[in-house]
Amino acid sequence: MAQLWRRLLDAIGATSSSHPDPQVLTGVSAVTGVPEPHVLAWGTGRHDGRPVTAVAVDEGLALVGADGEAAAVAWHEVVRGGWRESASALWWTFLDEHSDEVELDRPGDLPEVFNDRVTASIVVREPVPTADGTVVIAGRRRLGSLAGQDILWTAIAGEGADLSDPDTERRVLERTAELRKEWR
Repeated sequence: MAQLWRRLLDAIGATSSSHPDPQVLTGVSAVTGVPEPHVLAWGTGRHDGRPVTAVAVDEGLALVGADGEAAAVAWHEVVRGGWRESASALWWTFLDEHSDEVELDRPGDLPEVFNDRVTASIVVREPVPTADGTVVIAGRRRLGSLAGQDILWTAIAGEGADLSDPDTERRVLERTAELRKEWR
């Protein structure tokens, strides 16, 4: 009977285990530096054409290959990201505009957890109007065992805004200094 339930769960894409394999958790632990990572959600899929297990933990998203090799991105490092339903892919962009994604066969709760954790890392987000567009200043905190009191401050130029413009740079630096005082 237990085998029948396991086959039924597999057939509908449900996971029969609340945690990934121990080998995967070893990879997550190695890449995050957390001896016993708290698993929030996980799924399987492909990253750069190779099979991976994607594991959301308090500190970030870890991708562990079949060979145990792992990589991770901390939640506060993600500037933009989300779930592409049509491609069954979780994607993210960093401050340097570098993007990455993982295609998921079984996403489970990963898309929702990804969104929740990235959002939770944002302490403050404020648009600053400029002559040519808008710059968004964001203050982010590290989560999980990476957590500390330090806030990482970023400025992202929206369409038309130029961070190299002296007036824009001055306005952004002044407002960031004000926000730093408010959000200690």
